[in-house]
Amino acid sequence: MTPDRTLDCVGLFCPMPIVKAKFELENMNAGDVLEIIADDPGFLKDLPVWCQMTGQQFLEIKKEGTLLKGYVKKK
Repeated sequence: MTPDRTLDCVGLFCPMPIVKAKFELENMNAGDVLEIIADDPGFLKDLPVWCQMTGQQFLEIKKEGTLLKGYVKKK
């Protein structure tokens, strides 16, 4: 998957990765894909729930070592 933008949230804890993702998506076009890189274990649960609550399209989360890479398509 090739994201349109990447957001580095490594070292940030709940709720900051979601807060930063929200602001980043506000500056993106509908259909664009945002990649969010985080290392907070809570991000695994938080991202899909947040997408469901806000209507954004949750695509997937990949684990790469200690990093989590979440992908969201803007509605």
